[in-house]
Amino acid sequence: MTRHVWVICLGIATWVIGLAVMLYAFNLGKIDTIDGAQMITEVSLCDDLACTRTAPITLPYFSQVRPSDQIVTRQMQVILPHETPPNDIKALYLPKLTDNLDVWINDALIHANTLPDRLWNKPVLIDLPPALLAGPQVTLTLRLHGRPNEGLDLQPFFFGPLDVLAPYQAWRFFLSQGLARFTLGLMLVLTAALLVVWSFRRREHEYLWLGLACVTATGILTQFGFGSTMGSYTLSTLLWTSCASLYVLFILKFLRRFLSLRMIWPEHLHAVLLALACMVILISPSGYTFVMSMLAAALITVPSAFTVLVMLWLNRSLLTQLDMHVFFGCLSLSLVLGLYEMYLLLSATPDRTIHVFHLMPLVMSLACIWLILSRLIHSLQGYETLAASLNDTITQKSAELEASFAELTDIRRREAIAEERDRIMLDLHDGIGGQLVSTLAYMDSNHVGDQKVRRALEDALRDLALMLDSMENSESTVTLLGMLRMRLEGLLSEHGIKFDWQVCGEPVLVNPGPSQSLHLARIVQEAITNVIKHARANTIIVFVDETQIKISDNGHGFNMAEQASLEHPSNGIANMKRRCTAIGADFSMTSDSAGTCISLRLKKQT
Repeated sequence: MTRHVWVICLGIATWVIGLAVMLYAFNLGKIDTIDGAQMITEVSLCDDLACTRTAPITLPYFSQVRPSDQIVTRQMQVILPHETPPNDIKALYLPKLTDNLDVWINDALIHANTLPDRLWNKPVLIDLPPALLAGPQVTLTLRLHGRPNEGLDLQPFFFGPLDVLAPYQAWRFFLSQGLARFTLGLMLVLTAALLVVWSFRRREHEYLWLGLACVTATGILTQFGFGSTMGSYTLSTLLWTSCASLYVLFILKFLRRFLSLRMIWPEHLHAVLLALACMVILISPSGYTFVMSMLAAALITVPSAFTVLVMLWLNRSLLTQLDMHVFFGCLSLSLVLGLYEMYLLLSATPDRTIHVFHLMPLVMSLACIWLILSRLIHSLQGYETLAASLNDTITQKSAELEASFAELTDIRRREAIAEERDRIMLDLHDGIGGQLVSTLAYMDSNHVGDQKVRRALEDALRDLALMLDSMENSESTVTLLGMLRMRLEGLLSEHGIKFDWQVCGEPVLVNPGPSQSLHLARIVQEAITNVIKHARANTIIVFVDETQIKISDNGHGFNMAEQASLEHPSNGIANMKRRCTAIGADFSMTSDSAGTCISLRLKKQT
């Protein structure tokens, strides 16, 4: 391992030791005096069951641990003074003992042992019959039963009113067997739920491993919640101690799957060592079963649990900060609870009196469930984000489709209009246009009609051509003006006027279309017609760029003020102004002796 990993290991070890010291200093379940009750700390230890010889001892009492699986017995006596007659119901409250006991009051058996059930994790409250408390003092005899390889012990106990002692016994029972039984029920529910989830999501093996961890936790919790020995002592002890090692192994597998880690050797090493330890314990004398099981659990489980902490820290970037804090804290606490239990079970004279290891599966499993729920919540948030993104995309695509549909509808409408326009143009060209041309040809060939009629027919023909050009060339103003030039050049030549075309750019109308083009053509046509009729000019200049169209001549001009003051002014100028407004252009006109200039300044498109 690198120096960095060693530093992390040292830091985690310091953290775990600190938590263990805090748990030890907290001294949960400390046996202290109870107001209103007598605390018994001095008893006489009998040499035999008849108590022919006794020796005073101070509680707590711990027997010598030796390798034997045979049940042994230790008998103690104590004389309890009390009031006569008793004012209330009396009781004995024994917070901690190992493993079971018989109780006599004045040689009358009031509590028989419940072997093979064990009371090592159960506080005992015994009601005392009032009839046995008639004398001024009570002789209390306690007979402890247990296995020497685990040791017998008896902590200070209490004699007093039942209503005083019962709440203390109930609270201690809740902290010990009560919580163990509650956690056992929770583990059964979690096991069923996780295995059901895994049956639907077979590829996600983390649910399987966490479910199996909950299964092995039930073995631990059954021992702490009921204290029963199932089958032979060796198999029963090996079963519940191995469950702790299996629990850590399955949690290790769960974490590797959950974080998608590749490091698998800790699992294999843990499984191999556990299998070897079980085989050695099974072939060893039963008197060594308990000690060997505890040592195997300590030597296998504690390093694996520590490895889980190190793996988690090294891969903390795979979790959110909150998930890391919750899981690392719970895993650290679980390891500390295991170390604390090792101290209680392996120490010859432990100075702590309540077991807390049954809290480990509760803490650890809830932490794992937290991780699963957190991942589920993050997945749901991701699905919500994805759904929102998809909705936005659908909305955007719908808008694009609507726009495309509107555009397609507009294209089809314009195509229909264009088709109709082409039909009208064709009808005008072949119908009216053909009739006008035929009429002029008839007049020429038969030498009939006067010049005014001829001129009117030619003007009508040019006007029709102008309409057709504006409809056909509505997208290009320069092309339209070029067509107009071609149509008018013959007329201008008759009057001795030449064109000076100056095209510097393509003017763009605000709303281009056939009607707009026709308005523009009419303005230019009106301006050129006015030059022919009134200006006596020999040159017409047409200037075109992107923003304006100017038509100017070198004629003699006219007095604009005088023209404006006439009772019936010319309609041509007014019509040009109206048409300029229609196409979104500004109309201006100047005239003097050097000629007239009409300017159309086009507005920019918005």
